[in-house]
Amino acid sequence: MFKNFFKLIFYFLGFVVVGAVASLLIFKIINPESIGTAEAPLLIGKSISEATRLLKDRGLFLEIEGEDYDAEIPPGHIIRQDVKQNGKVKKGSSIKVFISKGEKVFTTPYFEGMDINDVELTLEKLRMEIGKITKVHSDTVEKNRVITQRPLPGYFSDNKVNLVVSLGPYDVFYRCPLFVDMTINEARKIARALGLKLIEQDEGRVIIFQKPEAGAIVKKGDSVEVTLGRGWGFWF
Repeated sequence: MFKNFFKLIFYFLGFVVVGAVASLLIFKIINPESIGTAEAPLLIGKSISEATRLLKDRGLFLEIEGEDYDAEIPPGHIIRQDVKQNGKVKKGSSIKVFISKGEKVFTTPYFEGMDINDVELTLEKLRMEIGKITKVHSDTVEKNRVITQRPLPGYFSDNKVNLVVSLGPYDVFYRCPLFVDMTINEARKIARALGLKLIEQDEGRVIIFQKPEAGAIVKKGDSVEVTLGRGWGFWF
């Protein structure tokens, strides 16, 4: 009889212990507070190993979300985190971070002598910009072509390029010479010296007509139309 009594007591105590353990497990599952929370540390500026150690001490994990350029934080260090410093998170969860790739460096091509329109297209493809354009006259560089650039070709952290672009030579104005009665060879020499272009009409050795007329205001680069013929005194 006593033997059965002790068995009943033993079974009862075992049932109580099992029930207590089960209740504790259920309480932990349904009550998040029993798992525990932790405050997120400041990870910005830390290396991956430093951040991993800090999080491990608080029961948290590091998750690298991606990389981005940063001029101030060195490569391999954290530049931002998804949970702010002292933010509450569950233990066992991860803090997502972005890692620095360092300062972004641009390769600046050689633009001197190029047409400004071609330069703009090239910079657009490189995801760079024209900073400032300074236009000046030049007797040696054609209009709309780059005279010089800053920065010079090479590697730079700035994505803007400043350019000095040619306006071409200064306009030189003067009165058109009298070409009538000149031989075509003489007229060609004078026109070449003044920077004028002769447009020759008909055939002959002597100029018998010109447009614009002698004394009209012309500038370097203008065209003068001349008509050729035998001229006075020529019978053949």
